[in-house]
Amino acid sequence: MTEAVGAAAGLAATDSAMQGIISAANSGQFQITPEAGDELIRTFEELAEQLRNMWRDMADLKRKTPLGDSPAGTAISEFNQQVAAGGDGRSYEEMLRQIRERVPLVIESIRRGIQLYQEVDEGNANFGVQV
Repeated sequence: MTEAVGAAAGLAATDSAMQGIISAANSGQFQITPEAGDELIRTFEELAEQLRNMWRDMADLKRKTPLGDSPAGTAISEFNQQVAAGGDGRSYEEMLRQIRERVPLVIESIRRGIQLYQEVDEGNANFGVQV
């Protein structure tokens, strides 16, 4: 289950970075070249596919790990279950849910960043013609 703990931490970092892109785009501070933006969009589309697969695997993670009735086995099993689906907002399941919801928003933000880049680039080109 340490993989789920590490994955949840990695997902939290990814979620934070995605939120940064969304916030910057919402405030007009995110510009990106079409080539780089298209590559980022492809990356996030691939992430969305991976998240769908991870979501399907969630059922296995949420089940109690069969480690026997010993106090250690019981404690580890309960810990695994808490990491996977705990109600504290930091569970693996919650991180997957948040990122799944943000992927379309970040893709739209990247598209806005491409559009802003093109508008600025076009404005610069027009400015150069007028001089």
